[in-house]
Amino acid sequence: MIRSITLAFACSLALAAGARTDQITDLFVIEGRVLELDVVNNMDKPASKVQVIIYQDNEIYVAFFTQANGYYEFHLPLGHEYEIQFGGDAYVNKRAYIDAREVKPRAGQTEIALDMGLFKPIENVPFEILKEPIVRFAWDTEYGHFLPDLDHAGDMARELEKTLRKVRKTGTTGN
Repeated sequence: MIRSITLAFACSLALAAGARTDQITDLFVIEGRVLELDVVNNMDKPASKVQVIIYQDNEIYVAFFTQANGYYEFHLPLGHEYEIQFGGDAYVNKRAYIDAREVKPRAGQTEIALDMGLFKPIENVPFEILKEPIVRFAWDTEYGHFLPDLDHAGDMARELEKTLRKVRKTGTTGN
């Protein structure tokens, strides 16, 4: 169970690359749910009204809040790099990186389904590892959709789990 929770901490990522239409489009969709994780008791629940900030080519592109059930969906133009920051002031922030620079307009709609598990700040625990994206996606021309860098996501999950084990061991809780 701890192993599956660890992967949920990393990003609970799921992939979906499919065509909804035969029209040519220069957009892709990122969608998913944000969950609030209880790192001490290994539980989760939908996180309501979580801030999401999307940076396009290192500039703020849009900021919004998830729905009450933690769901979000946004259409983004192809041909750019994106960093998506989840959390705001209420949570330890996590980031995802998407490289959509090489994607050409195409028939059908490309999607990235990305669920993100967040937790409340924990006193005296800086979570330095989370200053870099927890997951990175790049376009795979052979498969014709975005793929995550699974090695990077696994490395990030292991490093985060090391920190969380220390938190559980000391019994430290969130604010």
